[in-house]
Amino acid sequence: MKPISPFGLPFGITSSFWGIIGLVRLLTEKLGRRTKTTRNMKTKMKPNDIAVVVPAHNEEVIIRQCIKSLKYSLRPKQIYVVSDGSSDKTYRRARMEGCHVSRLNPGRGKARALKYLFKRFHLFKKYQLIFIVDADNRVDKNLIPRALPFFNDPEISVVTAATKIHWPQHIFPRLKWYFVSYRDRLNRLLVYFYIYGQTWKYTNVNYVIPGFCTIYRSKILKQLEIDTPGLLIEDFNLAFQLHRKKLGKIAYHTSLIGWEQYPDNLKDYWKQVRRWNIGFFQTIRQNGIWPSFFWLALGTFSLEVTLNSIFIVLLPLLLLLWIFPSLASLHPIFTTVMTFSSQFGPYKSISLRTLFFGTFLMDYWLTIIVAWIYKRPQLLIYGLFFFFMHYVTSLILLTSIIPGFFRSSEGRWISPTRREV
Repeated sequence: MKPISPFGLPFGITSSFWGIIGLVRLLTEKLGRRTKTTRNMKTKMKPNDIAVVVPAHNEEVIIRQCIKSLKYSLRPKQIYVVSDGSSDKTYRRARMEGCHVSRLNPGRGKARALKYLFKRFHLFKKYQLIFIVDADNRVDKNLIPRALPFFNDPEISVVTAATKIHWPQHIFPRLKWYFVSYRDRLNRLLVYFYIYGQTWKYTNVNYVIPGFCTIYRSKILKQLEIDTPGLLIEDFNLAFQLHRKKLGKIAYHTSLIGWEQYPDNLKDYWKQVRRWNIGFFQTIRQNGIWPSFFWLALGTFSLEVTLNSIFIVLLPLLLLLWIFPSLASLHPIFTTVMTFSSQFGPYKSISLRTLFFGTFLMDYWLTIIVAWIYKRPQLLIYGLFFFFMHYVTSLILLTSIIPGFFRSSEGRWISPTRREV
């Protein structure tokens, strides 16, 4: 689900609230120098206490890069790779790095492949921490030294990383970097307006534990059902279980970095985001709703994003009817939409000028800010056309609701096209 507010405006109830909470957290940590203290303090956990598990499906292009990045901080014998139903050279190339490598044919899906590693190598007994890493991720060499101090706090059960990409310097726009830039900007806004505030120790309502780069206490992960039947992905399910069972808190900091790859074409983007959305709704169906601050935050956010998605999907049709009102008489659906827009709250009070300001200029202003902060001038060009991706993302969300609530999945996945870095 994407963090854009209802009715096309870039700031809504949840983004404004969590943005303020995130700012309060930032000021509190800066004034108390908590970040500096956390990085330099002695740690109870040591690198030897960590086992890394890497599920991989047809990742021959990048699997060695992933393992090499882990070997900056850990020994090969602490790294456990499982080639899950791969038909390429994933298994052979992982073996070249000298770590533990298993092969499952046929594949079982990510969650069951992880469960296989836990059981076969008795990882819960041997290690205090389990580090789950996606095969397309390259772990920053400072991540583990910076993550371990968080576990000095007994309330912290999970530490998760921030995602970054290697941005190529290029002058002329390219279509594949249009898709990458959209996801990159979206993730930046997620951090600023949601994640940083939601993962503060005094709030702790983050509704997803990203599976791409996350460290768990073994005793906590052991109590979570990672391979719940019928779910497409485990990321949301683990977070829901953690909150419902009150097993601790999720720690997050922008200094903990995993270098990831984003889809660079529409087909892979659609498949990946649809998979996430279906998995989200399946998780709600599986875990239900319970009275909590977690669900108050999540329910408000979900309603806001759903309303926004409906607005975005209907917007092109509304624009046509506003510009050419005579179209309303051509088909009953046009008449219905025209009647709805003239009577429903936000639509009847919106003018074309307000619409342009709210859905484009304000959104583009956010792109300018991100481009300036991260020194990516190419975003100024790509950002002119981000509405298309807003539309696609909204369409994916709305078409994922029914399969999410009414269909079960086996948990198997096909990786997007990988790029060698």
